[in-house]
Amino acid sequence: MRDVVLLTADSVRRDFVDAMPYVSEHEVLTGVTAGHYTRPSLAALQSSRLRASVQSRVVGPTIAEAFSEAGYTTIGLVPTAQADPAFGFADGFDHYDNYMSGSGNAASNRRSSLREYLGSFDIVRQVYRRVYPMEANMDDLPDDEAVIEEAIERFDDADGPRFLWVHQMESHRPYGTGEDAIPSKIDRKAEASGGRRWFGSSEVTDAERELITSAYRDALGRVDDRIERVLTEIDSEDPIFAFAADHGDEFGEEEYYYHQGYRRRVPETVIRVPVVLDGIETQGDRLSLLDVGPTLAAGAGIDAPDAWQGNDLTEAETEEAVTVAPWHETATVAWQDFERKLVARDADVSMTEGDEEVAVDRTEVSDEVERQLQDLGYADAG
Repeated sequence: MRDVVLLTADSVRRDFVDAMPYVSEHEVLTGVTAGHYTRPSLAALQSSRLRASVQSRVVGPTIAEAFSEAGYTTIGLVPTAQADPAFGFADGFDHYDNYMSGSGNAASNRRSSLREYLGSFDIVRQVYRRVYPMEANMDDLPDDEAVIEEAIERFDDADGPRFLWVHQMESHRPYGTGEDAIPSKIDRKAEASGGRRWFGSSEVTDAERELITSAYRDALGRVDDRIERVLTEIDSEDPIFAFAADHGDEFGEEEYYYHQGYRRRVPETVIRVPVVLDGIETQGDRLSLLDVGPTLAAGAGIDAPDAWQGNDLTEAETEEAVTVAPWHETATVAWQDFERKLVARDADVSMTEGDEEVAVDRTEVSDEVERQLQDLGYADAG
């Protein structure tokens, strides 16, 4: 049985993949995310079910569980609070680490419902951000290089066959640390752009936009180097290699910047991402990220769980994709066939699986998870 290496990276736009020469050497498919920011997107990818995006948490059986059931040693290294075990991301892994100093507990520290209600109003949110300007930093996260080193070591020490999932964060704003990162003043200015400007906030200048996109491209290049390092240094003769991003980012195309969960935005720059499925003969050049699990299972010759909703691309092309952008009790939903797109914005959303109704709910997290999410620039856990 062949080893399987799934490498993901944060915030990689499909139209910026040229900044990743190693990834671009492969056949790059156009993927559509099932969520608009990290947690719902990666949860849906790992679950191959739209329900995971609606609920913004992993819903089993997961990719790791399917490979573990087939006899694989499963390793997951995902350095972000968005992939905390409290959201089900550790399910099915023999070893899983999201590098939190404390484990998140979804049942603890219930946040103020009044604060969340007030935060739903644009003017209240802007007042809050004038007093407490939002910027992103990754000081609490391990360096991606250290995560990659650990991944290679754990992979080589594990009994085969092996399934490895590694996520890189350096391509998330502010696109690096120290001098590599966007200056805090510009980062805050870009984050606050777009929408109704109650206080006359200034627009990002062309020079500032160029600085942001230049830092972004440099970060993608460093991520690309580490992807190549994994594939060239692990002790595996013919692994299946998959790459995908969880979502993209905006750079002022509609005045907005980055990806901001509370805005529930689903432009193509956010939901279209590059995907590589190397070592598997696939149909077509486009897919939903729900298709990654079934296609990896087919490539490895293992059975895909019946509950999975994604397509096996070894058998058929994907003709359409759905993205759910949840935040608290509402969501934006986008359907597309890659030529046309239908969007229902900020709707009360529920779905039915069998006899069970699944609704969008607010997420309860621990103090530590919330603090680290805020360090990444999120207003709250959603």
